[in-house]
Amino acid sequence: MKQRARRWLTAWSLIGSAGMGAMACKEPEPKPSEVVADQDVADAEPPATPAADGEVAAEVEEVPLEPSVQLVKAGKGAEQTLPKRAPGTMRRMVVEARITEGVKKRLNVPAVRLEGDAVLDAIDDAGSRYRWTPRATTVLVSPDDEGVEPEFLQRFEAALAPGDGSKPVPVVADRWDAVTDLQWPASEDPHAQRVGAALRLALSHLAIPVPALTMNESTRWEVRRQVDLLGIPVWETLTCTASTIDGPQLEIEANVSWVLVADAAISGTPLGLEAVAGLTGKGKLRARYHLPSATPVNLSLTSSLEIQPAAGEKAKRFGVELHADEDYMAQPDARVTLTGEMTQGGLVRGLAPAGTKVWFDKEKVMVSPAGDFVFGFGRDADPRAFLSFAFDGGPTERHVLHVEDRVFEPEVIDGLPPEMVEPDKETRKALAKSRAKVTKVRRKATEIAYYRDGFQWPAKARVTSTYGRKRVLDGEDHDYHWGVDLALGVGSKVRSPTGGVVVLAEKDVPLSGNLLIIDHGHGVTSSFLHLQKFKVKEGDVVKKGQVVALSGNSGRSTGPHLDWRMNWFDVRVDPQTVVPAAK
Repeated sequence: MKQRARRWLTAWSLIGSAGMGAMACKEPEPKPSEVVADQDVADAEPPATPAADGEVAAEVEEVPLEPSVQLVKAGKGAEQTLPKRAPGTMRRMVVEARITEGVKKRLNVPAVRLEGDAVLDAIDDAGSRYRWTPRATTVLVSPDDEGVEPEFLQRFEAALAPGDGSKPVPVVADRWDAVTDLQWPASEDPHAQRVGAALRLALSHLAIPVPALTMNESTRWEVRRQVDLLGIPVWETLTCTASTIDGPQLEIEANVSWVLVADAAISGTPLGLEAVAGLTGKGKLRARYHLPSATPVNLSLTSSLEIQPAAGEKAKRFGVELHADEDYMAQPDARVTLTGEMTQGGLVRGLAPAGTKVWFDKEKVMVSPAGDFVFGFGRDADPRAFLSFAFDGGPTERHVLHVEDRVFEPEVIDGLPPEMVEPDKETRKALAKSRAKVTKVRRKATEIAYYRDGFQWPAKARVTSTYGRKRVLDGEDHDYHWGVDLALGVGSKVRSPTGGVVVLAEKDVPLSGNLLIIDHGHGVTSSFLHLQKFKVKEGDVVKKGQVVALSGNSGRSTGPHLDWRMNWFDVRVDPQTVVPAAK
């Protein structure tokens, strides 16, 4: 029994998972160390499945005979002790699954996003026991997509729906961290069962055994174990490298390969196949683990499979893409306050303890002495973003933000004169010069966090056009509308949405007319187009609500109005995400 317990200790499992515009501070989030060349590992921790005394673990067999964890290469630099699991902490997880078929990557079932709460209940020499509580399911294919019938989607969503009274589902993993039991979804729908198999595969990769509880960056090891691959029993080999160790967080990269378990019984019709005679697959796992809570920060597993349904038949090709991320906003962090909308076009204000370093999508952002910071999402921002902190000189903690998709309806304007649709050569040259100047202005950032006082509308008026809409002018696609248009007559007062510094007040700018830009700090700017008259000059410090201009009809404009735009450096954000809803 003592020998068995020692084996579990050295193979203690770890739980874990898989940029926006230019910023004033370009220091990136600390990068992982370079992987070292092959070296002697005689002084390293013994492998979880021991070789003979003093020997290095053997190379991986063609077909593994039993599960194992084997050290391949020792790392470089100081050894670090990895935190042990601490059962009991619940965290919100978001798992996305996409299964494709054939060379053209046709969806095998609609892609889905599964949200749930995961908690490690217990861990011992036999394995681990978790709880998974389904919270929400989102089908990522719309009824308008080719080949997907609305009736099918309706049945599919109903089969996956967790229901109002979501109950915890037990999840059992063996000592090699492969999930052996997940009784969800309960539906007999074959497509829902396929999604359940994908979830089981994802959860099997939230826990990767390691060869020892002390490790260096660039340590390399191999894991061989049996897993359920979408309903097919396979031997899996992961060749893992520890790329970063940041206190409680461990980041790894792993090459993944699969082969069919010999003579394994195939039940049901995995991937819609009546039988499976042969299987090979390979993939890539990139993951960052939060070790104490035994849940992932983020995980990405992409892979391709070649499956032979019967001897002599041509192999079928499948692709699997899995993401498993924490939902940082669902878990209160007493150290950090975030205010704003986590959506495409959103601007988010943050407050952290003084002295905290902050990175957004791995690029360092400006932080005030009091701990104020800000970041923004573009119109087409990815569904997930990284927000990282280093508190009081400590290690870098990375977190995942989930960004809500938006639908932007096109804006059709007909009956325009040709010069308003397609500027002439001289106008285009002047426009390029003006845009270069404006870009330079926006990339300079005032260090004072004026934005911390919040924003108000620059005028009370009806909204006539909104952010992010594709402009269709006289039947031709043109650029997007990046601002909010307000129906103001010529000479109406325009007020600063919050405090700041006037960084540009220029007349007769091509297309924009009389243009005013105010820097609200840390890269956040407001631009006002088509003005009649400035009430401030460059260099002036303005207060929230101060009159800064009069609205007009200058530049390319179809009538008097105010076009209010906002940026975070080069990222165009939606002003309506920072002010009360228009009445």
